[in-house]
Amino acid sequence: MSGATAPSVRRGLLARWQRLGLSARILIGLALGVLTGLFFGEDAALLQPAADIFIRLMQMTVMPYLVLALILGLGQLSVAQARRLASRMGALLLVFCALALAVVALMPLAFPRFVDATFFTHALTEPRQPFAFTDLFFTANPFHALANTVVPAVVLFSAAVGIALIGVQDKESALRLLRVFDAAIARVMSFVIGLTPFGVFAIAGVAAGTMDPELLVRLEVYLLTFGIAAALLAFVILPVCVTAVTPIGYREVVGVARDALLTAFIANSVFIVLPMLVERAKELLQRHRMLTADGAAAAEVVVPILFNFPNAGRLLTLLFVPFAAWLSGAPLPAMEYPGLLAAGLFSYFAKAQVALPFLMDLVAVPHDLFQLYIPTTIITGKFDSLVAAMNLLVFALLGGGAMAGALVFERARLLRAAAVIVVAVIATVAGARLVLATVVDGTYRKDDLVKGMHLPRQVVPTIVHAAPPPAVAGIAETGGLERIRSRGSLRVGFIPDLLPYTFFNARGELVGFDVEMGGRLARDLGAQRLELVPTDWASMPSLLASGAIDVMFSVPYAVYWLRDLRFSLPHTEGVYGFAVLDERRHGFASIDEVRAQRGLTIGIPVALDFMQDRIQHYLGPMQATFVSVSTPREFFEGRRPEIDALLVRAEVGSAWSLLHPQYSIVVPQPVLFRVPTGVATSRAHSADLAAFVDDWLVIERASGSLQRAHEYWVLGRGAEDRRRRWSILHDVLLTGR
Repeated sequence: MSGATAPSVRRGLLARWQRLGLSARILIGLALGVLTGLFFGEDAALLQPAADIFIRLMQMTVMPYLVLALILGLGQLSVAQARRLASRMGALLLVFCALALAVVALMPLAFPRFVDATFFTHALTEPRQPFAFTDLFFTANPFHALANTVVPAVVLFSAAVGIALIGVQDKESALRLLRVFDAAIARVMSFVIGLTPFGVFAIAGVAAGTMDPELLVRLEVYLLTFGIAAALLAFVILPVCVTAVTPIGYREVVGVARDALLTAFIANSVFIVLPMLVERAKELLQRHRMLTADGAAAAEVVVPILFNFPNAGRLLTLLFVPFAAWLSGAPLPAMEYPGLLAAGLFSYFAKAQVALPFLMDLVAVPHDLFQLYIPTTIITGKFDSLVAAMNLLVFALLGGGAMAGALVFERARLLRAAAVIVVAVIATVAGARLVLATVVDGTYRKDDLVKGMHLPRQVVPTIVHAAPPPAVAGIAETGGLERIRSRGSLRVGFIPDLLPYTFFNARGELVGFDVEMGGRLARDLGAQRLELVPTDWASMPSLLASGAIDVMFSVPYAVYWLRDLRFSLPHTEGVYGFAVLDERRHGFASIDEVRAQRGLTIGIPVALDFMQDRIQHYLGPMQATFVSVSTPREFFEGRRPEIDALLVRAEVGSAWSLLHPQYSIVVPQPVLFRVPTGVATSRAHSADLAAFVDDWLVIERASGSLQRAHEYWVLGRGAEDRRRRWSILHDVLLTGR
């Protein structure tokens, strides 16, 4: 009896699940995913492969769908229909896209002040994808554009083929074949959409289990701003555009749209309300005696055709790009918006999942932030569906009115509508900024993160000298290894304030990459203790020659020092860049921009004679004054206000910017100033020590110790005093702790 009951129960549950609407299933998947993440905590990361597979399945059919939709949508028109569509609706499409893009450009003004800085990242050295108009929009090889998701070029090519089909004789057979492929793609998309509850479950589970709570707080800025912008477009800007040129009133527009907007919002889909939008538009046009045969045809054609074009709802998700830039601590400057919005307009013929990574690369926003976008679509997707539905209804009303010749362009009405829109936008942005400034905690804490960094378990006792010890007598008579053995200690030189290589933390301990590696070398040499000796770049060669120090870590290779120093194999490679105030960082993004600035004063934290030739070779001819600073602290603490920029290793400058987040590190493109760094010993009397260090570095690199030290001190991985995420399993049930 029980054996027969179990399958029956399963079939009943499956039937009930299938009877639920998609939006209900998605909400269930979301709720179960959040509960799973909260229950298992960080163990929910096991769901990440499932989340990745779902995202890739979503993206898989986008480009084929895009090509087919454009070719079919345009190719099936007659010449007369195409002319009417182009002449009546082309201008309206541009107007509404411009309005939506203007909202996207203005809403970031509502973001609260947020100061941030990051450890060194290799993204600083990666060349930016240039905004090349010809490369983005025109392709010699459409298949290359498809394979590399160059969306604007694919759109232009597909539109050209669709337009060409309009005038082709006997095109119906070709269109029939395309419709078959379109139906097949639609079935694949339908299958993937059916998996959405499970994909949302995996994404929400990973996010709830692993996402930093502070990051969740930051996401509220995007979600709140997006909702406000959607309401502004759907209930103010778009309806007012109708009232400006037709006798239709505001309440009529919003009232007739109510059912369609609510359905689109709940179902998170514009597609299912397309017939409803057409009927509501025709009903309202009929009420005002504006419904002619051409007007009805326009409403019936415009809505399904323009559904495949960028609309205000789709374009609103562009707001994620400036949000991601704000979240990374480097808000987009005004000069970046024209290129972003122009590329975004054409990129949004595809879905945001394809367009956004491309656009983030275009304006150099960290690509890894895109993973935050998918979970937000559970909420933002409803709002952009609502805006898209209103946008299509307005298209149908204005298209029908235009075909009937019923649009009225009166100066007073147009000015009144413009004034309403401007006042609404200003009030909305100001109000949103006030709310966000009150709600969001923008306190900067990463300086404490740097000050709290510490060494791993101490391998040998350490002594930090206040001044260099005396020279070693008879140094030429003994080798480096013998001196270390007889003394019982390894002496390592260090540059004070050379973050993250050597610096004092909040507890007054000398820490950093060089200190950790020096301790490891002392242990492996058999020394009983490590002595850390302060020096500067100018004094270092003489201290090595006198035996006051035995080695010096992280020394830049330089011909200037080759006569006196012997360098080990490189253990890292330094990349030089400019430390500048945040508001000036865009003036140093390229070598040409640096050269174009007149009268610059550039600080260099080493002796000028050491760097002069290399700097001039790197920067080329330019009118600038170079001055030496004894330590980066002078510049970052504002003690040298005459210095416009500090030319410094990007790794060093990034660490200092964590203490002083008003500064940014910029690595000018396209030519990078790279300098390998290694361990320096005296060329005169430390050949055996230098050979030991070379072999030792090979072992340290192979064991991973060198990489782990670099990741911690330079890249900041694991620098946070990170506690395991709270979870019901571990913190309530006390299981697996």
